[in-house]
Amino acid sequence: MLILRYLDMRIFFLLPILFSAISANSQSVKIQINEKQNRLAEIASDKKTILNDLEVLRLAWIREQMDVIGYPVSAEPAQLVKHTALALGYSEIHEQAEWVMHMVIPEVEFANVSRTNDFRIDSLVESGSAEETDYFLKSVAEDGELVYDGFGYDRGHLAPSADFRWSQKALSESYFYSNMSPQKPEFNRERWAELESWIRTYVIDFKESVYVITGPILKDGLKQQGENNVSIPEQFYKIILDLEGDDKKAIAFLMPNDYCAYPVSGYVTSIDEIEKLTGLDFFSSLDDAEEMRLEAMKTLDGWVHQENDEFGEVAPLKAPLPKGYFNTLQAKYQVGQKTKICGKVVATKKSRKEAIYLNFDQKYPRNVFYASIWKNNQNNFSFNPETEFLGQTICVYGKVELYNDQARISVNREEQVTYWEDVEK
Repeated sequence: MLILRYLDMRIFFLLPILFSAISANSQSVKIQINEKQNRLAEIASDKKTILNDLEVLRLAWIREQMDVIGYPVSAEPAQLVKHTALALGYSEIHEQAEWVMHMVIPEVEFANVSRTNDFRIDSLVESGSAEETDYFLKSVAEDGELVYDGFGYDRGHLAPSADFRWSQKALSESYFYSNMSPQKPEFNRERWAELESWIRTYVIDFKESVYVITGPILKDGLKQQGENNVSIPEQFYKIILDLEGDDKKAIAFLMPNDYCAYPVSGYVTSIDEIEKLTGLDFFSSLDDAEEMRLEAMKTLDGWVHQENDEFGEVAPLKAPLPKGYFNTLQAKYQVGQKTKICGKVVATKKSRKEAIYLNFDQKYPRNVFYASIWKNNQNNFSFNPETEFLGQTICVYGKVELYNDQARISVNREEQVTYWEDVEK
């Protein structure tokens, strides 16, 4: 019993010491937690500072690159307006830019800046830029709600805002009215938007920055809208130039300001053609031989990454073709007729029922035309059409049918197929 009392007394006297040690240790841990939290806050602050510095440096680099490559030269009077992330040539006669130049950089892949929608007058345009009333009018209803009366056209960005979502400042600059042009909704929100996305995909896939020049085809006699008589273009162009890496190349697109029935690849053209339509001289600071080479290019080769599903797709053959021959884009207008449709077989497939499908120019489901060879007709070929025609540019003859909004021809025998190289002879 004495031993137990002795132990109880020792425990009694030791408990305060033990609790004090635990309390001290707990305070020490709490101090360490606070120190780590403070360090995290410092790191977050440092990261924010570094990201802001990077944004400033990237914007400075873009301006430097655009100044070096040079801006389009116009025969018509146009004011050169330089913002931080884009530059433009403003046509007072048409109350919009005849061209807008910017760069799309790989940082767009991780961009997360939200749309600003701060549409506003461009104060750098000396003659005064277009404004809100040139695109729609606002009035107040009896219940106090705002009523918008538009002209049937979108305020279409020339340099798209999504290209600038890596920078709050650059994104905001894209909402100047000097970067707007009247665009039909079915154009602006569909094929034109696809083209803009196509460019960003290229930059992300290849990790290479590109120059982009966008503009309307301006001419006398265009319809007008708004208080300042903004011209309504009938066509828009977009030029892409990649001078990074070993494969330096350029490509251009020309689209109608309307519903575009063809895929993006159907609107490929050359910079030379855009120069003829606009009277502008692009990239004149380049070496003359290099400028001639780049501005004559009009192929999709090298513009789609091999890991991209669109790799291997091509633009339709340039119309007009020889008499009696049509490209894949024209096939839909030949429905019910027996004719020859030509294009490159970029993909083939054998179905579960062993029918062979030849997809022309684009892969399924983007293709607008295909040929089918049913199982019971495949013995009419002296070779395997699934492998023989893949990668070949051919013409198929037969009655054009429409199935699920895609034009097609059923090929029953080898004689219905002609190689394009034989047609060109």
